Amino acid sequence: MDQTMTKPTSENASPSFISRLGDVMLLNFCFLITCLPVVTIGAAATALYFSIYKRHADHSDTPVADFFRSFKKNLRQGIILTVFLLIYMGGAWFFLYYSLFGINGKGSPGWCLPVAVALVIPTFFIAMFIFPYLARFKNTCPGTIFHSFTFSMMYLGHTVTMWLIVLVSLALMILFPPLVMFVPYICCNLCRKLCEPDFNYAILLQDKRDHPERYPSDTPDKKSEAAEDEDEEDDEEDADDEESDGEDEYEDSDEDEEYEDDEEDYEEDDESDGNEVET
Repeated sequence: MDQTMTKPTSENASPSFISRLGDVMLLNFCFLITCLPVVTIGAAATALYFSIYKRHADHSDTPVADFFRSFKKNLRQGIILTVFLLIYMGGAWFFLYYSLFGINGKGSPGWCLPVAVALVIPTFFIAMFIFPYLARFKNTCPGTIFHSFTFSMMYLGHTVTMWLIVLVSLALMILFPPLVMFVPYICCNLCRKLCEPDFNYAILLQDKRDHPERYPSDTPDKKSEAAEDEDEEDDEEDADDEESDGEDEYEDSDEDEEYEDDEEDYEEDDESDGNEVET
């Protein structure tokens, strides 16, 4: 029975493209609506990241359902983390402004600027990974903050790139407001492509620690190492034995030559003795 494969045409591809475009617009709309209370921005960002992750990793066909499921699940932690970031970042940046320019024409003490910089730096490292981490892992709020800071420090290049993506996205939405229906999805998807390799590597390392028997090549057997050591020792002993055998053969050949020389001398002596008797 002959089977012929039909190539995808533009008519077949257009519904898929329209469907994806519709999902993008729906997710962006859901994200914007759930961001309106301000304190739910973190939960909305977590839900958007999770729905995009499910769409690409598990080929989910229900992105909106994934969005609201994640939003409901992480709402409490998302609010706590958002309030923490707003208060901490707002206070740190205001203190930095005061350290640089003062208030009402009055300058700040000299110690304020180093302290302000030390307070601002953690915000740079925490903000980018905190909600992607919340979307992918289950942890407490302090644990989420700590691990987000750790990921940002370990993958500094990804952190800087995500900051650039977020800042450019904000600038585009401010300059061209209609782009709000597309830019949040694109921004989150680009950040996902940077975060996921880091998360997957961390998951792999954790699995290796918890289940070393699944990775025999990474944990060599002690018995095999001992056997290899014994083989090396045996090879060294065999080499030493061969050298000693060669020396013994060399000594034996020397002794045989000496013995032959002695026999020749003895025969010469016998001949000389016989000649003396005849005379």
